[in-house]
Amino acid sequence: MTESSSDVSRRALLKGAAVSGVSLVVGPSLLSGCANDLTKAPGNLITPIPPVELVNTNQDWFPQRAWSISGNKVLLTNDGKSFPTKTFAQQVYRPTTAQEISGIVKATPATTPIACICGGHESSNACLFTGSDAILLDMANFKSIEFADDTEGMTVTVGAGVVFRELVEALKEQAGALPVGTGPGVGVVGYLVNGGLSGYFSRRLGLLGQRVEKMTVVTATGDIRVLTAKDELLTAMVGAGSALAIVVDVTIRIEHESVIRGADQRVIAFETRAQAIEFSRGATRFMKDRVLPNASVSMELVVTGTKVLVATFIFYDSFRGSSAEFVKPIEDLAASLKLPVVAQAHWASWYEAAAALWPVIAEQKGDPIATMYHCVGTRKTPSDAILSFVSDIFVGEAPLDEATMSIVEIRTLGGAAASGKSIPSGNCHHDFFVDLVTLYDAKGKSMTERQHIVDLTKRVMDKSRAVDGLSIDFSGTHSQPDDPDYCVCAAVIFGTEAMAQFVKATKKQMDPSNRFRFHPFAKLV
Repeated sequence: MTESSSDVSRRALLKGAAVSGVSLVVGPSLLSGCANDLTKAPGNLITPIPPVELVNTNQDWFPQRAWSISGNKVLLTNDGKSFPTKTFAQQVYRPTTAQEISGIVKATPATTPIACICGGHESSNACLFTGSDAILLDMANFKSIEFADDTEGMTVTVGAGVVFRELVEALKEQAGALPVGTGPGVGVVGYLVNGGLSGYFSRRLGLLGQRVEKMTVVTATGDIRVLTAKDELLTAMVGAGSALAIVVDVTIRIEHESVIRGADQRVIAFETRAQAIEFSRGATRFMKDRVLPNASVSMELVVTGTKVLVATFIFYDSFRGSSAEFVKPIEDLAASLKLPVVAQAHWASWYEAAAALWPVIAEQKGDPIATMYHCVGTRKTPSDAILSFVSDIFVGEAPLDEATMSIVEIRTLGGAAASGKSIPSGNCHHDFFVDLVTLYDAKGKSMTERQHIVDLTKRVMDKSRAVDGLSIDFSGTHSQPDDPDYCVCAAVIFGTEAMAQFVKATKKQMDPSNRFRFHPFAKLV
């Protein structure tokens, strides 16, 4: 997980030269390559692209980098054909340094589109499909994870190719903790520059983007900049960054693992959808009455297409009392409905909680996996009417039977995420969150079945749009930016109208030619 000494020295030199966010321009002559001498690129080259590894785009590479693709892309197009599961980019480069990225950007016209991929998790994968005139940068070689101590504790500097499994394993060795995503293959940088997502740990640790203290980026003009808290651009990057610049690495403030006292999980089996609805009704009421007012604990209820209900509780360092007693009402609820508790677990550390779902996610496979991500939430404690709606419609009508890998996640938010630094993410402003992840193997479904799954998902979201007090698709990470005929509200995605205007102004300043156009905010900025 470490770089060579020359790479570390090179980064230290770059960072040391960038004072207060002033750009350090590195010309192509400083670049060193790792493969063939490649000069082919879309459009007319300004200078030859320096030697950088070129990837074979449409054989093994695409399915390796695309964990899933949008459910909208496996439907028939207007001409009656299925959307091809391959990138349209003619050149996919795999750079190894910021200087190589700078050289590629400077060697091509200012209008040449550029996209970047870290973990391939963003729902519609706009960064993967791009266009035939675009350059795609695969950041897989940026795998550095470097820890540092200062007077405030510890930080970690993460390369743009690092995924959560790698970061979590490294944090374990340092007794650290962060509000990470649950997917082991999700790119850390892609996650935080697209708004992040409040998870198990966010009520105590905030959003991951709120913990960023420094970031190395390459701009649309090829300048290398090191951003700090003094730079307004840093704020825009940790929520809308995929539209603004290319991230090389990011420095994040770590907490000690002791911030998590422990976690408990109960897995309850059900047979009918009516049983799932009734359990969800009781569990969300418990969430409202007992969890949301208590900042020392968070709760998530997951309803799965495999007919289990998974209730997970994270207890923070401020929690007092017995975790078993706190969880007991959920066990009693299951007993009252004659639903068996088929598994239970207690996790004694942050690491165990962070890694708990990795085996489950590893089983989610397809050719390709088709996904649709949709969120709703409330900016304050949800009303009883909203809780009923979530149980009746999300749990009751989501296509869990038709797409059995699908889940409904119901989660408490607020806390540190709401009181922390304001960044371009609607998650900062919500106390309650529901995520519908529609997920299935497209190879095993006919075109009619695929369309039916999309229609059922769309019906749930259409009904949600009519509910007063619900925000729709407020996370850039878990929203569906390629839904046809829908244009989500920028003020919801970015948190406030003022933040949305700030992001738009920053986009106009940093990328006037819209080089970074393949991102989940294309409809908004």
